[in-house]
Amino acid sequence: MATWTRRQVLAQMGLAAAAVHTLDPHELCCTVAAHAQTADKELFELKKVADGVYGAIAATRYKVNCNAAVILTDDGVVVVDSHSKPSASRVMYQQIQGLTKKPVVKVINTHFHWDHWQGNESYAATNPKLEIIASDKTKENLGKPDAGVGGVPYIEKQIANMPGEIDKLKADIQKEADPQKKQNLESNLRQAESFLQELKSMKPTLPTRTVATTLTLKEGGREIQLHVLGRGHTNGDLYTYLPKEKVIATGDALIDWMPFLNDGYPEDWVQTLTAVEKLDFASIIPGHGEVRPKSHLAFFRGYLSDLIAAVKKASAEGATLAEMQTKIGDQLAAKYEAGMSKYPLGRYRDRVGQNVEMVHKKVVQKA
Repeated sequence: MATWTRRQVLAQMGLAAAAVHTLDPHELCCTVAAHAQTADKELFELKKVADGVYGAIAATRYKVNCNAAVILTDDGVVVVDSHSKPSASRVMYQQIQGLTKKPVVKVINTHFHWDHWQGNESYAATNPKLEIIASDKTKENLGKPDAGVGGVPYIEKQIANMPGEIDKLKADIQKEADPQKKQNLESNLRQAESFLQELKSMKPTLPTRTVATTLTLKEGGREIQLHVLGRGHTNGDLYTYLPKEKVIATGDALIDWMPFLNDGYPEDWVQTLTAVEKLDFASIIPGHGEVRPKSHLAFFRGYLSDLIAAVKKASAEGATLAEMQTKIGDQLAAKYEAGMSKYPLGRYRDRVGQNVEMVHKKVVQKA
């Protein structure tokens, strides 16, 4: 089991210096408005999707957690994605223990973003034989200093950035007159301070097995197919598909709120989702948001393809980026705003401008 201290990993990869830089504001994708959470809300709600298959739906928190898929087998439990921190995955493990006392035997990391793998270490602590599976590209990204919002070097970036975030929360608390908002800011501050402590003691626990294209696991009476179907949210998205149960866990390649495009490949993403659609499934356990029916895929893909078309057209007509952001945001709102604004996080208006900018950069400018 690859469990090292952060420092050892960084030294080994020669990245200690490269890892600490100031954060691009786009990397702060995952803070939530102060009124959006209650401090005492449970971290996850387990929702049965099929016999022995659950979506662990993450509650909105100041530092976001991803959903997990929990798959019970005769031999043990397979978990897809491990959240943003070990304390969250420990809570998830306790909830799994309420379903079965069998060990977690495999963790699948859908991609390299921080909120999907930083909890790996707590599962490894429960089982020395644990296998952690990811795509080849995800394993590679976990070690790269410039991969984007995740990987081992990104832990250092988060540590460097957190004191500033904490100072800002303290300043906001001083200024806030509304008692309810103040209480929520105080909750955010507690979460931020404890998250910083966890980051400092984190033992990055990396995949022990990789998938290049496809891998079928026969796990104690269950068939679990792992598919790499093309670039999308990242260049290493891994889909976990249960053919008998007709369930797919997608990570952030398919979510129930606005996509995060900064590490993505917008045009490829549309094609990849078309390949995903060919699989026979009825239910999607997304990376964020509620369990969705298969029809959600067409809606989500439609947003991406309409966004790309609108940016290309506006760009050809000579619009500036600022003009595009306003115009396209309004133009696509009728079709997508309601469906993409169901939660306090990842809402349409909060992210559409950034999505326009990313499509302009990646598709029009080919950056």
